[in-house]
Amino acid sequence: MSIAPGTRIGSYQITAPLGEGGMGVVYRARDLKLQRDVALKMLPDHFKNDHDRLLRFQREAQILASLNHPNIAQIYGLEQTEGSACIVMELVEGETLAERVKRGPSPIDEALKIAGQLADALEAAHDRGVVHRDLKPANIKVTPDGTVKVLDFGLAKALGATGTESDLSSLPTKMSGSAPGVIMGTAAYMSPEQARGKETDARTDIWAFGCVLFEMLTARGAFEGETATDSIAKIVAGQPDWNLLPGVTPAAVRLLLTSVLMKEPKQRLKHIGDMQLFFDPAFAASVSKPAAPAHRARRGWLAAAVLGIAALMALVPAVLYFRSTPVDLTEMRMDIATPGIVSNLQLSISPDGRRIAYVALGSDGNAAIWIRPIGAETVQRLAGTGNVTGGPFWSPDNRYLAFAADGKLKKIDVAGGHVQVLCDTPGIRGGSWSRSGVILFGRTTDNVIVRVSDSGGDVSPVTVLDAARKESFHATPQFLPDGRHFLYGMTSQAPEKPALYVASLDSKTPTRVMELVTGSRVLYTASGYVLFNTSGNLVAQRFDPARLALLGEPIPLTDDIGSFGFSASDNGMLVYRKGAGGAGPGTTGARQLLWFDRKGEQVGQVALPSTATAYRDIELSPNGDRVALAITVGGNEDIWVIDLARSVPTRITFDASSDWSPSWSPDGSRILFTRAIPRAIFQKASSRIGPDELIVNSGPIGAIGAVTSATRDGRYAIVSLAPKGDASFNTYMVPLLGERKPLLVIQTAFQKLQARVSPDQRWIAYMTNESDANQIVVQTFPDANRGRWQVTAKGGSEPKWRGDSRELYYLAPDGKLMSVALKSDATFEAGEAMPLFQTPLTGQTQNRRYDVAANGERFLIASPTGATNASARITAVVNWTASLDKKP
Repeated sequence: MSIAPGTRIGSYQITAPLGEGGMGVVYRARDLKLQRDVALKMLPDHFKNDHDRLLRFQREAQILASLNHPNIAQIYGLEQTEGSACIVMELVEGETLAERVKRGPSPIDEALKIAGQLADALEAAHDRGVVHRDLKPANIKVTPDGTVKVLDFGLAKALGATGTESDLSSLPTKMSGSAPGVIMGTAAYMSPEQARGKETDARTDIWAFGCVLFEMLTARGAFEGETATDSIAKIVAGQPDWNLLPGVTPAAVRLLLTSVLMKEPKQRLKHIGDMQLFFDPAFAASVSKPAAPAHRARRGWLAAAVLGIAALMALVPAVLYFRSTPVDLTEMRMDIATPGIVSNLQLSISPDGRRIAYVALGSDGNAAIWIRPIGAETVQRLAGTGNVTGGPFWSPDNRYLAFAADGKLKKIDVAGGHVQVLCDTPGIRGGSWSRSGVILFGRTTDNVIVRVSDSGGDVSPVTVLDAARKESFHATPQFLPDGRHFLYGMTSQAPEKPALYVASLDSKTPTRVMELVTGSRVLYTASGYVLFNTSGNLVAQRFDPARLALLGEPIPLTDDIGSFGFSASDNGMLVYRKGAGGAGPGTTGARQLLWFDRKGEQVGQVALPSTATAYRDIELSPNGDRVALAITVGGNEDIWVIDLARSVPTRITFDASSDWSPSWSPDGSRILFTRAIPRAIFQKASSRIGPDELIVNSGPIGAIGAVTSATRDGRYAIVSLAPKGDASFNTYMVPLLGERKPLLVIQTAFQKLQARVSPDQRWIAYMTNESDANQIVVQTFPDANRGRWQVTAKGGSEPKWRGDSRELYYLAPDGKLMSVALKSDATFEAGEAMPLFQTPLTGQTQNRRYDVAANGERFLIASPTGATNASARITAVVNWTASLDKKP
């Protein structure tokens, strides 16, 4: 809001702006009737139509009107203007305590005078049943004659009232709401109960009074931190640095500070007016003595109690009053917004708990690493991290992030932005970074754990696949505190064999720790627990790094969590994202299979197995009577077929390994699919009768990526494959008859994924990152060198063809389903891309999350229940082990 000087509001004329806060804009004005200067506080423009804000604003006026005290800024009236409200207040000249503190510590006498007046103001408010709840130096002014004025009761609450506001946020400077579980106030001055979102009373102001007094005496916050979350963590679990207090601080003032800053409200000073006792000369003298008897106190039971505390101080001061370690940690949860379209790749919090790194898609559709500081609303996309395919994970000193992209393992200086290539690798399955400069990661070419220096250089394996255990791959290594031993997950073709192992850089002989569910990720934490996901649940279990063994029983933490959607810092911060995926690699967290028409209207729903936890890779049969898809049940992913007319699901594959990406033969009698272990392409009768028939596996030519489609004539399977020595996936067609030798179709230095041959077999559409963002490209088929056309400019994924090959569909990064009509039969001439409707399928994955009926009139979409991940939120848990540590 900007109001020009000279503007009239009722009988008040604006003369100058004074400032702006979270609850209002303040102007200096002239009262033309009474000829005096006043302050006008008005709601910002963006709150004019906010009913809750308007009610709270009016409530502030009512509260101020009930408080008539020389140390509280007075209210003169409430004006209505242009559908909003305006509070007419006493104009308080002078500077705020925040401005005074910037000049350094206040002298003891001056600080105590201010504190005395501040206590008088709070006592008057509390006696009227009003709690301020946002007391801080910025809300306290000292006039030129030394009078203290308490300002801004915008968050005040009448004692015994129940709040109804619902404008919540994760960690802003001010937080609204007053119901239990809702955080309100300014982080550095919150009481522990306020920070935990519990019900507050006058003792919250008493705590904030202590914070203000400490800050006046030291020019430092009692619980200051770089971020709001740092401050809250110190409030809940830490202590002020008492050594900052001037050496001349009277013992009575030190005792006052400890009395008002007790974390347990029941142990805190009961009434702000009682603080005057600590300024009483006789009492101050008695406190300085080792153990003054209670009968010498001048104020009855309170003096006796405080003197008892003083006596205890004389006996154990270091234990009770100057400790720096927490006594009783309490778990606290909060939601953190992650702007951008979040990927299912790894979520990683820095060891110091200050920043979260995650992968998201920008407006250009490119997957990159983003940094989100804890306690701040801003996010930063790290330049040079495009095309991320694995990671990220942090260096122990919080300076670097390692990640896989463009066929390389790279690291980036988070502050400086410099990117360094460490080694070649087509992909990684998790990574860990030791304090001695060693990086471990799961290499996808030979499926073992390898090591490389964090400055780059030679790569050498540190694990070996055990043929006797039918081991398929090793993944997600985690260094233990000694920097030599590490945990890793092993996946086997035998269903009973997948397990967690511990190994050493000095020996390739591992020790089995526990059985794992296929697809689980394990994270070792500095708290002495390991975290692992099993069947969508996140659990914790104690681990003894000296004995290299688990202790006790696993303890559930939360459910509906994906393979990589969790991370923990060294200082007790846990972050996770619910619904971040199922057990299979890249599985979508969708829970519904819905039909939509071209206008986006839902026209049907497909029944799914009741035990399904996730599904992906939707593929309608050639005549549209069935749908094949990959479904996760009991932690394992298999191919299922659902009869659409009868809503009958049938499981087609039963291997212990994951099976996905089904594609139909032209007559619907067979289904091609990809198997994880061993990585290969198989086919099977859609009736599920008969064996799984091997088509082609990873071998001398290279590593199989996935089968993406089949040609309409039934002669070829279209497959992505990474040739030996090449980090990018090229597109091949594998003959389904005769010798099944892969034939190269498209080869570039960039990824080429989700390739779909048009039904007339003239074109092949695919997604590629060659323009530094995933775009849809069409080339001629089978000879791809006769023509090439880029269809999208702003990103796209999952191309699909209409049955007559005259319309191409794809998903935009924001989830819009797009249509591109072909103008000519003679050549590929694309029309303008037109949006059909908004889907919940934001972001870009290698999955197939929708399919289109042959006539292009209906679309089958894997729809998650609830909001899309365009507004995904991360849950952060401070002191996440607090409740676990109390368990026997």
